[in-house]
Amino acid sequence: MGKVSVLSAAIFLCLMAQDARAQDVDQADQAGRGDQATTLDTVRVQGSFLNTAAKSATKMDVDVMDTPFSVQSYSESFIDSIEATTLSDVFNYMTGVKRAGLTGMDITFRGFKSAGDDLNSILVDGLPGMSGRFGSPPTVALDQVELVRGSMSVLYGQNQPGGFINLITKKPEYDRSGSFGIRGTAVAGAGLSLGDATGYALDFDTTGHVDEDGHLLYRFVGDHGDRDTFRDYGFDKTTYLAPSVTWNVGGAGGSTHVTAQAEYRKSKAAFDQGLVAPDREMSLVAPVTTFYGEPGQFREEEGKTISLFLSHAFENGWQWNTSLRSVDYESEQQEFSNVGIRPDGRTLNRRARHLATERSYDNYDTNLTIDFQTGERISHKMVFGVSGGRNKTRETRLKFFNSVCPGEFCFDIDIYDPVYGEVPDFDSIPAFNPGSANLLTDNGSTTRNTAFYFSDLISLGERWKVSLGLRNFSEEQRLNNMRDPSEPVVEKKSRKSALPMAGVLFQPNANWTVYASYSESYVPADPDDMDINGDNPFEPLTGEQIEVGVKTDRLLDGRLNASLALFKIDQMNVMNSFSCPLGVCYDQLGQARSEGVEIEANLRATDRWQLKFGYAYTDARVVDSNIAVQVGAQLANAPKHTANIWSEYDFGNGFTLGTGISHIGDYEGIVPAASAPKLMPVPGYTLVDLALGYRIQAHAFNLKLGNLFDKDHYEATGLTGQIQIVPGMPRNLAFSYRYSF
Repeated sequence: MGKVSVLSAAIFLCLMAQDARAQDVDQADQAGRGDQATTLDTVRVQGSFLNTAAKSATKMDVDVMDTPFSVQSYSESFIDSIEATTLSDVFNYMTGVKRAGLTGMDITFRGFKSAGDDLNSILVDGLPGMSGRFGSPPTVALDQVELVRGSMSVLYGQNQPGGFINLITKKPEYDRSGSFGIRGTAVAGAGLSLGDATGYALDFDTTGHVDEDGHLLYRFVGDHGDRDTFRDYGFDKTTYLAPSVTWNVGGAGGSTHVTAQAEYRKSKAAFDQGLVAPDREMSLVAPVTTFYGEPGQFREEEGKTISLFLSHAFENGWQWNTSLRSVDYESEQQEFSNVGIRPDGRTLNRRARHLATERSYDNYDTNLTIDFQTGERISHKMVFGVSGGRNKTRETRLKFFNSVCPGEFCFDIDIYDPVYGEVPDFDSIPAFNPGSANLLTDNGSTTRNTAFYFSDLISLGERWKVSLGLRNFSEEQRLNNMRDPSEPVVEKKSRKSALPMAGVLFQPNANWTVYASYSESYVPADPDDMDINGDNPFEPLTGEQIEVGVKTDRLLDGRLNASLALFKIDQMNVMNSFSCPLGVCYDQLGQARSEGVEIEANLRATDRWQLKFGYAYTDARVVDSNIAVQVGAQLANAPKHTANIWSEYDFGNGFTLGTGISHIGDYEGIVPAASAPKLMPVPGYTLVDLALGYRIQAHAFNLKLGNLFDKDHYEATGLTGQIQIVPGMPRNLAFSYRYSF
């Protein structure tokens, strides 16, 4: 069944359901209950785009004004307003954040890049372990997105110094409610017409109580999508399901709550490494639709997750929280992938690769939050706990055949006029080239870590607060060559006995906070990263941050929330990736530094008009290296200037108009090397988005125009720089309908 047919069927079923509901309402009217059953607001009630909670920064229920760090919470209202269906759709409107590669976890925070294997760049309810790795996580199950900028390893362990994102998922609620949505998409830019790259998506969300006393609550969220991308031969099919139940041991008002949540996520998409830049010149990049694989090549991934959350409130106000998260993940990909650009500047060398990956993540956190006094004017909010986990990975190269030209197994393709189908059938290609080294691998790694931590927010009277924290951390890594069991197991151990953080806050009144803080980060190198010799000799990545700032809340009669932060981060042993005969290799830079300023504000200008604004200046560069050409070089995917603004106006008659502008300044696509010192500047861009919404009773319609002026742009460069350039979406349209009940 085609995409148009599926959309038509979904609309028909939704209208039939509405007709049945109308009949039920008529019967309710006859029974004298009609007014209660049909009373629905016709004017949209906007929630604030930015929330004031800051639990991700403290693991305690405290206000953002009481944290000496830069933390922001993007609400479900904001996610809906910008029509974001995946987390990556939110990046352009998140201050200090930028996409940084091909996977869903390649992100830069304050100029420092997380990696595709970095579990701690995106947490789910405070624990690492995504159900998918490459596609960006869907937003249908998210209650809010919390962004913590800066080093927070004291509470969360192996976080990059620039920060992390914490996805707060929707939990079961007592009141019964639900929604069903359908969405159609198309591309109308980069030379494509409306019918060339279409797609659809269906989603649902339902919650409520099983019994009237609220002992048992349920929620079930899911979506399914099938679309053609703007890239030639690009496709993306996804399914996501997330059922959950909550057991309130003493009823809805009890002191003990247990929530169990499952996730199932499956996707199949065209394997696509993006564009290439001959001679590292962006002016030589082919049109953004150009594809360098072969039609039908794919990456398929499947993830299954079980999470358990337990909380108990003691009579004295203390709180015990425990979280467990277990993920089983596997992926498979078959592709002709980019290797390098031939000397002629227009021929791309490719390899045939078949890769299978298995991953499992089991992580936990248990902590106790206590409030107490140590003097007449001194109070404490303290959390102390234990966290840890075991992460296992097995990556198997089933095929790794580098192109041999000229000859039968030459996989080269023209950069500007690619011709497909001139390679042998994928299954007929040998697993490796018998005339060269056998690069097939079957590597396994197991990582175990344990940590003890505490944090104390001390109130010294009405105006001063002090925040202190400490973490004790240890990790063991085991690397196995499962292709050759006779090879000795490589073991590495890391330990940080005292990882500190400290901050001081001055609050002259309830609307202002001035703060300063110091924090450190500590991240052992990923066990699967290899140097040019296939070894893993890398030292842990360590970082230090100093931050000062000011926050304001509920100014202008409660209409304005804003924050300003100035920071300096130093990281030692920064990882740098590059293309090599083994695939992707790494080396370590000496020291990198990021200095900058961030401003973010949420303003409700009138009762009907709300704006969210953000600006970041980030100077992220190498300050020390044994390779002279690297000293002073900007870090990859770290623009100095980024800005965003989103405005939504409610006309009061059911119509809303959203307008967004996001700007990414020029940035470097690579960090230079001694053998390849030339830089690759990537031009910045400014995008404009429009969204028109209409709501009447239980029905909501939205039309979103993304990249209104069809600006060609490049979102990021991947691990291998000039041969992994991620093109941005051309002008695109999305029309959605949602029925709430």
